[in-house]
Amino acid sequence: MEIPVPYKVRFSTFDTWIIILTLLVFPVGGLLAFIRLASTHHHNKAKGRNLRLLGWAMVFSYISIMIILYLTYDTFGEEEQIDYLTSGIVLAIYWFLPTLIFFLVGHRLDKKFGSLLQVYQEAVVSMRLTSVEQIRNLSQTSPADVTRDLTFMFEEGLLPEGRIINGTVYIQQQALEDYLSGEYEEEYDDEYDEENDEEYDDEYDDEYDEEDSASDEKGHGRPSGFQSPVSGQSSSPKSVECPGCGARVFLGAEREKECEYCGNVVCA
Repeated sequence: MEIPVPYKVRFSTFDTWIIILTLLVFPVGGLLAFIRLASTHHHNKAKGRNLRLLGWAMVFSYISIMIILYLTYDTFGEEEQIDYLTSGIVLAIYWFLPTLIFFLVGHRLDKKFGSLLQVYQEAVVSMRLTSVEQIRNLSQTSPADVTRDLTFMFEEGLLPEGRIINGTVYIQQQALEDYLSGEYEEEYDDEYDEENDEEYDDEYDDEYDEEDSASDEKGHGRPSGFQSPVSGQSSSPKSVECPGCGARVFLGAEREKECEYCGNVVCA
C-alpha cells in the first residue's frame, strides 16, 4: 500500500468544533486551537494538522471580526463603505501573513510525515525489522516517536494488523501475507473486533506470566497469531533528509539515490 506524500491527518470532530467556535466566538475558538497545539504537537502526526487548524482558525477569526465591524455601523453610506473596506484590507495584510505561514509550514510537516511513514513501511514490511531501536536508528527519530507513529499506522490501516509489545513489533501473520501479496484492504481495520482483542489480551497475559517457558528462540514472548518479522539483511540502512525539499529518502544498499519529489541526488 503506497502512502501518499504529503500525508494529511484528517481533522477530528473536536477540530471541526474549534473552527465553528472560531467563527461564532473567535476568542474562544482561537484559544482552543492554541491549547490543541500545545497538548498534541509532540506527536509527529499532529504537527501539520495543528498548523493547518491554526490557519483555518485565523481565516474564520478574520471573517468573524469583519462581521462584528460591519455591525458597528449605524448607517452604511459611501464613507462608511470606504472606511470598512480600508479597515478590512489593512487587517488582512497583517492577519493573513501568519495565516499563510501556518498553511505552508503545515504542508511541509505533512510532507515530512508522509516520507517518515514510507520509511516505517519500508522498515517493517520490506526489511522486516522487529525492534523499535532498529527502526529508530533507521528513521532517526526517538523510540517514543517510533512507537506512536507505528501505532498510528496500525490504527489507520497503513500497515498490516499489528502491535508493539516491550519494544518489539508483532504483525498478524495472515494480514502480513495478504499485504505482501497485494491483497491487503481496509477491512483488516475492522476484522479484529473488541472481543478478539480481549481474547488476545488474556492469552498474552498468560504467556507473559510464563515468559521463561513461552519465549521464542530469541527470548521474546510472542502473542498467538502474530509474528515478528525477520530482520533485514541490508548493511547500515538509513534515511537521509533531502537538502532540496526536506523529504526523507530511504537508502538501503545504495549510497546515493535521486529524491522522488524534487529530483536532487541524495548521498549517504
